[in-house]
Amino acid sequence: MRMVLATAMALALAGGAQAADGGKFVSFQGLWRLNVAETRYPAGIAITGNDMNVTKDDGAVLQYSETVTMDGKATTQTFDGAYDGKPRPIDQGQTLAFRHISATTYGAVRHNADGKVTERSACAISADGKKMTCRVSAYPPGAKPVKFIEVFDKAE
Repeated sequence: MRMVLATAMALALAGGAQAADGGKFVSFQGLWRLNVAETRYPAGIAITGNDMNVTKDDGAVLQYSETVTMDGKATTQTFDGAYDGKPRPIDQGQTLAFRHISATTYGAVRHNADGKVTERSACAISADGKKMTCRVSAYPPGAKPVKFIEVFDKAE
């Protein structure tokens, strides 16, 4: 099962959470690395790495590239869009839509090429801006939903 996770991004500067958009939302800009020890995947999900490099997050516009390593293979996808809840194309006919849930949390919804929801996630940044925790629900075709938690550490 190929599952590229729309998990996450998080804060800006190393000194803690920095608000974007005039102080309304925390910026997820920076490099985030999967904390494998704290992440809880169910059986069958063999992700061993996930690096997300958020190059722009000003509270309105979101741009990033994400490299997920699963079953020994690295896959990279990019996103260039906004926090407006509108689906934007990513790869293989899939789309992602992002929106703010609160000042420190965003929600994402992934659709497949047929327009069906394949994943929903909510990612929150810690008060010190060094950790991001994503709660993910994946909806594989013909199977029961799968829930898991991913934890990311701010690398820069």
